[in-house]
Amino acid sequence: MVSNEKFFEPLTNVINNFKLRATYGFVGSDQIGNAADRFFYLSEVGMNNADYGATFGELYGYNRPGVLVSRYANPNITWEKSEQINLGMDLRLFKAWELNVDVYRNKRTNILSGRTYIPTTMGLQANIIANTNEGQSEGVDVMTTFNKDFGGGWSTQLRGNFTYATSKVLKYDEPTYGSNEWYLSRVGNSMAQRYGYIAERLFVDDYEAMNSPIQFGGTPGVANGGSYGGGDIKYRDVNNDGVIDNRDQVAIGFPTSPEIIYGFGGTIAYKSFDLSVFFQGSARSSFFINSENIAPFVFNNGSQNALLQVIADSYWSEENRNLYAMWPRLSQNFVNNNSRETVAGETSTWWMRNGSFLRFKNAELGFNPKPGMIKRFGLTSMRVYLSATNLAVWSKFKMWDPEMGGSGLGYPIQGVYNFGLQIAF
Repeated sequence: MVSNEKFFEPLTNVINNFKLRATYGFVGSDQIGNAADRFFYLSEVGMNNADYGATFGELYGYNRPGVLVSRYANPNITWEKSEQINLGMDLRLFKAWELNVDVYRNKRTNILSGRTYIPTTMGLQANIIANTNEGQSEGVDVMTTFNKDFGGGWSTQLRGNFTYATSKVLKYDEPTYGSNEWYLSRVGNSMAQRYGYIAERLFVDDYEAMNSPIQFGGTPGVANGGSYGGGDIKYRDVNNDGVIDNRDQVAIGFPTSPEIIYGFGGTIAYKSFDLSVFFQGSARSSFFINSENIAPFVFNNGSQNALLQVIADSYWSEENRNLYAMWPRLSQNFVNNNSRETVAGETSTWWMRNGSFLRFKNAELGFNPKPGMIKRFGLTSMRVYLSATNLAVWSKFKMWDPEMGGSGLGYPIQGVYNFGLQIAF
């Protein structure tokens, strides 16, 4: 508490409070893995698995179940470790303005992860889990408030908050990539980074598709029964090997968790009236449209998807070969080339959108009559107010509310408006 020191006394009229804080320590967590995987030191072997059995006899009429190893014993698995440091400052000026700042860094080691690079020649039946990965997160939190009574019935309370948080992968279980595939490494990228394909545009026609790198082992030429063609997404062959596959995936967009969260607002009061407003927002994040959930004319989970106006206004067709239309070629079935999340949980820049937004979160206008005005009615207090929530949002994304993420047909964010009367006897 610097402001309590003798040498600081001349400044206390201006700086009323000045405190520095620091913490450092190690934390261990054994809450890792799935609930069913609590005993990693034990193997799990099924002796009567029909899928791994065998059939015998001249007429193949005799079956016996086989053995399935669903987990290999690993006595070396241990808890995850976290090394944390936090530096903070609390400051109060002129008996009105308060500022709190925290800077932190958290390094995690022994992160429990599935091994991603084990040769299939080992003949393993189950995934290998081990404490292989390391990651680090760091950031700054700022919170400030301003409280002031100006006299004459005027007073105010203003507040704001700002958080900037980033993370990066320090160690990841992956092979050593060559100079032409360095982009496949996840080391150095955000722990919330999304990976996918670079979508250049739509194919103008089947002929172009047939003269481009083969995409995901499909057959080009829709007119001839192919799996993709004119009007479908054309992906970039990043490593120039003549095919589009998972080795063409790169880090795309910002992390899916916002790196910046902020808010600001406050209350201004004059005698019996008060007005409160608050805004909140986020920045430096990306989200990905789930094309399966908004695909028109396709039966999805027993019902047919509705047609969004944004798709009706912008889609590729033989009559309008817009290579940058919002929606690729229309179909009554899912087109695996375009909806990679349906097939392999993958995505591309075609469905990537900026998740930044600023929302007018709430506002309230209130009136509190003085006790003398309401005493004649037998009341001790009274408040009349108008309030609203989710009044407006500003974002580069215009298709639907950005906080709905990738589901355009999900339940929308509601705006709520209230009129209220509070009385006490």
